[in-house]
Amino acid sequence: MRALAEMLKHFLRKIFPSRVLFKDGSYIEFFNREAILYVENNGRQMEIACFFQKGRVKGRVLRASHIDYWDSPHKAECVTPQKKEEILQKIVEYCRKRNIPIEIT
Repeated sequence: MRALAEMLKHFLRKIFPSRVLFKDGSYIEFFNREAILYVENNGRQMEIACFFQKGRVKGRVLRASHIDYWDSPHKAECVTPQKKEEILQKIVEYCRKRNIPIEIT
């Protein structure tokens, strides 16, 4: 039964991909209901928490202050203000492509 569920999950991801690729090789996808996963082609990645907007079913709220450090093994590296702005623009583009209302605070 579990193998069937995994196979179904695999096919659904192929039919309805949750990942948006960018020209520089980076991508964004919803990691789970409460986070976005941002990954660069050089191995750096970060999980960015997002919250549901109050009173809305699909809308999300993302706090820009949560974009500050990379995940392990690059955890000691801070995100520069320019990189932070680039990541925010990509998240907005991702949400636009997915028709997900987002508010950046």
